[in-house]
Amino acid sequence: MLSFFRTNQSFASLLLFGYALLLQLPAFVFDGGGVTADGDIGHYGGWLRSAVGSSRLLSAILPPVLVATAGIVANNLCDRYRISRTVTQFPGLFIVLTWAMVPSFHLFDPQQVNLVFLLLSIGALGSTYKSMTSAVARFNAGFWLGLAALLEPTYLLLIPGFFLGISIFRTADLPSLAQLLGGTLVVYFLAAVYAYLRGDLLEFYVNDLGVLGIWSPETASAYDLVGVGILFALVLVVLMGGASSRVLLSIEGGKNLSFVYWVLLFAIPVAFLGSELHIVDAQLLVAPLGLLLGLWFVDRSDRQAEFLHLLLFAAALTLTVLGLTS
Repeated sequence: MLSFFRTNQSFASLLLFGYALLLQLPAFVFDGGGVTADGDIGHYGGWLRSAVGSSRLLSAILPPVLVATAGIVANNLCDRYRISRTVTQFPGLFIVLTWAMVPSFHLFDPQQVNLVFLLLSIGALGSTYKSMTSAVARFNAGFWLGLAALLEPTYLLLIPGFFLGISIFRTADLPSLAQLLGGTLVVYFLAAVYAYLRGDLLEFYVNDLGVLGIWSPETASAYDLVGVGILFALVLVVLMGGASSRVLLSIEGGKNLSFVYWVLLFAIPVAFLGSELHIVDAQLLVAPLGLLLGLWFVDRSDRQAEFLHLLLFAAALTLTVLGLTS
């Protein structure tokens, strides 16, 4: 199966939609569509969840479509900024596979939209290394991160990681930090104005600021916990194997790869800083972890990669079926 995604042909990225739908198949078979009960989403995240939740079919189709879209964005980033030594579709493939590992992730949640926003934000900041308009790129990075925070306010806590990212690509000074924050503040200003015009300003304030704080964990199924445990095992794999991924990369590629690693490291504690801790909050790890895992698989032999992928694929399908039927 992996041979389809080793190619440098752009059409292979489109296969991610079929791959994601295949992993979502148990949700269609066992009528497992629906939305999450995540209580720490933002005001606009609640709107989106309510709109999608009105259709069970839509709530089952959107997650794989959004995650596959995030995979295509990740493949584009790796190609454009030379994060991988070879052109490959593995980063997008393993973003989809890491998402599918936890049964609750198959329900619709605004965080699946945020996978795309986070990757676009990473790409915008990564472009500052060679960009002649680095101020605009930093503003765009803050803008995309602000859109993600509108749906899930805990994404605001990734801002320190992006401050660090500025120092990786260029000198981190007060104007450059202000440019990043400016993009985020513009998003919040426009969102607050719209909420005010609708008479929802107080609700917007409560929903978007009240979700930050000391968390209270919610119960999770054993299959969800096993899936999250596998994700954290994969985090250890990519952290310990990071040195091999940097070999023969250009300076630009090495800097972008380092930034993705820092995003992953910041994402781990941020995932646990909502006022309510739900298993779906771990989806914050999917974008950076899947991208880095895909690059780790590039360095494996064909036989080893196929075997390990088959194990992860079987684990994802098994956990999803058991989670939906238990």
